[in-house]
Amino acid sequence: MESIKRLQRRYCGGALTLAVALSAGCYLAGWPAMTRGLIVGSLFSALNFVLLGKTMVRKLTDPRPGGGLITLVAQLGRYLLWAVPVIIAVKLPPVDLPATIAGLFMVPFFIIADSVFNLLRGNKSPLF
Repeated sequence: MESIKRLQRRYCGGALTLAVALSAGCYLAGWPAMTRGLIVGSLFSALNFVLLGKTMVRKLTDPRPGGGLITLVAQLGRYLLWAVPVIIAVKLPPVDLPATIAGLFMVPFFIIADSVFNLLRGNKSPLF
């Protein structure tokens, strides 16, 4: 459980830091809608990753027979959670839809980038 929290802190923190840096650049370039989209998408991406870690621990440690149904409902809830920022971006004009979708993939992008960076440096990735 502690290793999952460590990975969540590392990847969510890094992805949110990257999103804030990119958003600051977009804001300074005069694109406030992209700034809002990146922030909203990356926040929901980090929340999704945290919920994934919680449901994974529950699925691996819950010996009850009904645990699979709870995990399935949690998975559906995570998919619905990903729909919220997309709906926000479609309904509200000050939020950019492509930037929101890019923000939703911020944590997976950061995980891949971190693994490639560690591979190029010769370090062992924390995933393997």
